[in-house]
Amino acid sequence: MRMENEQGAVLLIGHGSRDPEGNREFSALVENLRHRWPDRTVAGAFLEMAEPGIPHVMERLSARGIREVWAIPVILLPARHVREEIPEILARSAREWGVRVRYGRPLGLHPGVLDMLVDRLAEAAGEWELSTGKAEGTAVVFVGRGSSNTEANGQLYRLARLFWEKCGADWVEPCFVGVTYPDVPTALRRAVLSGVRRVVVLPYLLFTGVLMKRLAGWVEEAQAEMPEVEFRLARYLAGHPKLEDIVAGRLQELMHEMARGGDGDGEDFRRRVWAGQ
Repeated sequence: MRMENEQGAVLLIGHGSRDPEGNREFSALVENLRHRWPDRTVAGAFLEMAEPGIPHVMERLSARGIREVWAIPVILLPARHVREEIPEILARSAREWGVRVRYGRPLGLHPGVLDMLVDRLAEAAGEWELSTGKAEGTAVVFVGRGSSNTEANGQLYRLARLFWEKCGADWVEPCFVGVTYPDVPTALRRAVLSGVRRVVVLPYLLFTGVLMKRLAGWVEEAQAEMPEVEFRLARYLAGHPKLEDIVAGRLQELMHEMARGGDGDGEDFRRRVWAGQ
């Protein structure tokens, strides 16, 4: 299914951060995908904490003659932002500006995300001989953002287990930066209690920002408190070459849903969320 510039546009939606560096990384991703899809109108918007917001971008697209928007949340897990807030904002904007919106799935359950996480672990481990796919003597603290949504938190645990099967570490300890528990300091202590000599803190986060800098502080504190164990902080996911492919895959998936007769209102997304896919 092909969209023409005069009729359809791709809208990539980021969460937004109080840290301008993280917002610039999202904008760079949007720009890279704009070059990747030269025959499409590609726009980026933030849900909160940064500009431009979704309503402003929808208004701007409508003024350019766009009548159909394919919206992809560049967010990892389907918490309240993805399941409720973004669809509500899109629906209001669609009614106000006379634009039809088709809504895709977030990125986090895409199998390519696990591959990116394994790569980030290998980069952080360095000389710890992970080329065999095994990380003996190493624990991974698998860090998510944290949500008030039970299903989203549960999916982080599911992903942590899938990652464990793939990376071969001795121990994988899931935890959250905020909102819910277990928190990162608790997870760091639990990881050390597993008897490992090395701990990699692996952020399940797309971009840098306040949370990454908070993580770095916790890792420094743990190293000072437990010098007998080596701690390393892995890089977040932005900048990985597979990230653009995953976003493109979500767009293609949405187009395939429409080709199968879907109505584009996100029903297929909701069904898959409840199925844990």
